[in-house]
Amino acid sequence: MHDWLKDEDLAEAYAMVSFAETFAKAVKAVVKARLEEDEESVPGYKLRGGGQTTSYEAKEVAGIIMDSNVIGWDHLMEAMKFSLTPFIKIWATHTGMTPAEAKKDLNERLGKIAKTRPRSPSVIKAKK
Repeated sequence: MHDWLKDEDLAEAYAMVSFAETFAKAVKAVVKARLEEDEESVPGYKLRGGGQTTSYEAKEVAGIIMDSNVIGWDHLMEAMKFSLTPFIKIWATHTGMTPAEAKKDLNERLGKIAKTRPRSPSVIKAKK
């Protein structure tokens, strides 16, 4: 493990982490804004291109792929991910349920096939 900080100093150092992160984020935002205004305003730094992100509407993808008659629905669905949260509103609208009722109904219908995995633990301040 890292021995550069004694155990008794870790709590104090960790308490400063959120301040350091907030400070770093603020400095990054100011530097970016200044470089956007004037590319030579921060000596030794420049902006690089952000690249691109491509996304596809699942409904449109399904139409094009299924029209090709190359694969069936099962194979198409193997590559798709389903998120319950945005679907709740659609289910509520089409069933006449409230969003809360729709969420409960979907959880009951889909509970047997849901896959849950644990999130990594996070550090919180202990109560005295």
